[in-house]
Amino acid sequence: MKKYICGKNSVLEAIENKLPIIKIYSSKIREIKIKHNYQLIEVDNNFLNKLTKENHQGFVAEIKNIDFDDPEIIFKDKPQKILILDHIQDPHNFGAIIRTANAFNIKHIVIPKDRSVDLNATVLKVSSGGFVNMKFIKVASISAFITKLKNHSFWVYGSLLNDKAKEINDMHFNYPLAVVLGSESKGISKSVENLCDENFYIKMQGTVQSLNVSVAAGIILFKI
Repeated sequence: MKKYICGKNSVLEAIENKLPIIKIYSSKIREIKIKHNYQLIEVDNNFLNKLTKENHQGFVAEIKNIDFDDPEIIFKDKPQKILILDHIQDPHNFGAIIRTANAFNIKHIVIPKDRSVDLNATVLKVSSGGFVNMKFIKVASISAFITKLKNHSFWVYGSLLNDKAKEINDMHFNYPLAVVLGSESKGISKSVENLCDENFYIKMQGTVQSLNVSVAAGIILFKI
């Protein structure tokens, strides 16, 4: 499946960051300056509307397909920190989490094969290039993969509030670690919760009882 980056600023950022662009389509070709040897094709907005439903603003870049890595890459690379997303549904959340993970030098993100948002055009746009050099891993079962991680000496921490959860400022994180973030509506699944070595939460001080998952991800990744 072809991958697209949409919108003038997003395409310009893609050019500036030397993302793996195949070609650029634009209905406003005079507004874009190409510093690199990319194929630039002038089209009308009807053509662009057929490529994507995103707000393209007259600019769409087709990029090389992003391949998912085999789960074994985790045990080959031996990272100190990885991120597991337990059925995230919203592409804006996923994109924002990717961008934040990149900022904190996390290079491995695990998602389930089913009932989870994929790496679509919205995700890539919101990530603002954060997907570059990131390794994405799809697994059939989050629970089974966590069990394998623990057999390879990973500590697994779940972000959720239960009777045994600690406030994040009271946590001592051991490495290598995997942090699990749950879905927007249901949080971490019970089977995954039971496998976590420890659970933690971010203490609320206002009237709201929870944070958007992408905002929580920023706080958590900063903390670890």
